[in-house]
Amino acid sequence: MTERLEWISEFTSSMKTLASCSNSGTSTTDVTYIQNVTSSESCSNNTTEKDNVPIVDSISEDPAEWVINDLTIDRLLLKEIKQNIDYDLLSTKLEFGNKTRYLKKSVFYRKLLNGEQQLRKFLIYSRSKNAVFCIPCRLFGGSTKLATEGLMDWRNVIKIVKQHEVSKEHTNCQIVFLRRSNNIGRIDSDLCIQINNEIDYWKNVLKRVIAVIKKLGSRGLPFRGSVEKFGSQNNGNFMMCLELISEFDPFLSNHIVQHGNPGSGHTSYLSSTTCDEIITLITTQVTNVIIKEIKSAKYFSIVIDSTPDISHTDQLAYVIRYVRDDGFPVERFMCFLPNIGHKSETLETAVLSFLTKHDIDINNCRGQSYDNAANMSGIYSGLQARIVKKNPYAYYVPCAAHSLNLVGTCVAECVKEGLSFFNTIQHLYSFFSASTRRWDILKSSLTLGKKVVKRADGTRWSARHEACDSLYQNYDGIMKNLSLLEEDNFEKATTRCEAAGLRRQLDRFETVFMTVFWNTILERFNSTSKELQKVNIDLGIVVKLYESLINFITSIRNDKCFNEYVILAKKIKSEEYEFDKVRTKKRKLQADETRENEVHMTGSDKLRIETYFTILDRVKSELEKRCAAYTNTFDKYDFLTNLILLSPEEITQKANKLQELYSDDLEKSFACECVHFRAYLQSINTNIDGVIELSIHLRGNNLDTVFPNVDIALRMLLCMAITNCSAERSFSTLKRVKNYLRASMEGHKLNSLSLLAIETELVNKMDFDAIIDDFATQKSRRKPMSTRH
Repeated sequence: MTERLEWISEFTSSMKTLASCSNSGTSTTDVTYIQNVTSSESCSNNTTEKDNVPIVDSISEDPAEWVINDLTIDRLLLKEIKQNIDYDLLSTKLEFGNKTRYLKKSVFYRKLLNGEQQLRKFLIYSRSKNAVFCIPCRLFGGSTKLATEGLMDWRNVIKIVKQHEVSKEHTNCQIVFLRRSNNIGRIDSDLCIQINNEIDYWKNVLKRVIAVIKKLGSRGLPFRGSVEKFGSQNNGNFMMCLELISEFDPFLSNHIVQHGNPGSGHTSYLSSTTCDEIITLITTQVTNVIIKEIKSAKYFSIVIDSTPDISHTDQLAYVIRYVRDDGFPVERFMCFLPNIGHKSETLETAVLSFLTKHDIDINNCRGQSYDNAANMSGIYSGLQARIVKKNPYAYYVPCAAHSLNLVGTCVAECVKEGLSFFNTIQHLYSFFSASTRRWDILKSSLTLGKKVVKRADGTRWSARHEACDSLYQNYDGIMKNLSLLEEDNFEKATTRCEAAGLRRQLDRFETVFMTVFWNTILERFNSTSKELQKVNIDLGIVVKLYESLINFITSIRNDKCFNEYVILAKKIKSEEYEFDKVRTKKRKLQADETRENEVHMTGSDKLRIETYFTILDRVKSELEKRCAAYTNTFDKYDFLTNLILLSPEEITQKANKLQELYSDDLEKSFACECVHFRAYLQSINTNIDGVIELSIHLRGNNLDTVFPNVDIALRMLLCMAITNCSAERSFSTLKRVKNYLRASMEGHKLNSLSLLAIETELVNKMDFDAIIDDFATQKSRRKPMSTRH
């Protein structure tokens, strides 16, 4: 049993080298010939049954009475099948209206162009059905009447037979018939049947193993346990899944019983070694598919980001964005590169080495997207500057989602009231989460659908929005809980003091106003941030989203909106400003000064001018600054999104500028193509919104051959990475795959399991047979024969 599949592969290959068998090898497409086996005993049972049954006379000469199975086929092929031409064909009489028709012997002969007659050996007459059958199609799964019911139309029989003998189905059945006939006549036919049954048996085993690996890998679950033995409670997820399947699958159940726990040196293909080898094969195939798609797309962009894992190893995530053949942009995870460092020189070496390793030309790179760290985005010696030196067309686009988060960080710290507000929210979360009793008190006061307090630290808009929204929804309940804890004599003095301080801070009208105001702002920014994190987004959408936020901020910067927020805040607490409670300090006047021109601000004025307007002005300023980085790049392509709205002269002017910029990619006829494409869009009367839909329409209707340069321009635009969110999402998978129980996992194994979990779509499309063939090739121990001179 040791390495049985390898021996079978080697034996089959050797048999094909024999001259007498070169044309009679068993075809993998002969589905009816290779019988599905459900246990190892079925191989010997089939052979014994065939040897013990007498040949010939037990099979009827009437094809309508044949019971089609392997035994019947083998017995028929071991003898010469009678076509029943010698029967009295006068008994074939059939009435067709007023005419009588008979089956003629001429039907069994084909008259060639040179006058010769050739016997149609594939035809046979059935007396019971009074019909003609096709022998190969009858035996090997044909679907026509000649294979199933029999042909009785004597009026059109010659015409039908002529059409049938040149059909593809008949030709395939005839080939299988001849191959099967040759195999039956071989002296090693029994051995060939046994070999094919063995191959089919182990293929069925491997298909189940691969299916389990795909599912476990796609969920990021661990495979092994502490014990590698079937029946153990600690044998891991891989063996547990096989045991679960075996409860409903007699084939696998029988295989586990016979081969499950015999130990090393026994072939079962259920061991962890086989599991690791198949994981490597699957990930190799997935990587090859991605590399093939990248080369087919030609243009691509790179996304790089790094994070420390559970073992404090810095993992650099490598993601490539490109446009598929259907015109849809995708971002594919490639690998984690460990301990590359944070210097731009080492990062550049890692990026270029990976591309060189997979034979990807850096000159086809049209974009790069990283976070805003200096070693990545530096304009002089950052990674993006070094890549641009290698390829000036690899434009750097800052991560749109990260840039938006940085806006929030800058704005939160621009005024004292804003900084105090977010510190209070974070302190509130820390206070309740530090004690299980306090947390239970908080949860008990929540009504159905309300949220508990959330953490507000970090740069993400979503974290700040959830923290602010939870406070806004349960403001009164939190105040009551703090008062309760403040007056609880069983609590420690430090806890009571801390609760009193938080209660006083939340009892300020300014804090209530900031809660209402920031809840509105953060909700809009959080929704925009989530949209920016999607893969199916292009540069034009980013510009529009940023501009929409700028317009939104501009629209609420007025006294009317400020008063509306004050009204909402008054529903929670009465309008009492902290500034009005404090005695106003009077400045000492000089000899020639008066107080006539002094400005006296109320608490409302101070909040509106020094906090509300200041925050909105800073938000707008930061958004405009960061939006400019995307607008400068998108301006080169913006006419492609407005072809119908622009005049031919404007399109020609902008298209010529783009062609001059990408003179190595776009032909000089690009402007004419754009004008032509504009006319096409006007003629179809279909609303195509966005660059992605435009690209999909172009590829889906095979218009890339009509407008090749337009297709190239769209691909270059869509392949530009806008965010590095795909790299950050891979970090979530990294935490699942390499957790504290698997902290020692490194290198190839980590990349393989991460690829299975991240690129699940491609993994599920992998062909079982292709993986099994690669596995058999890898396990083969065949060596090339040497020739002595």
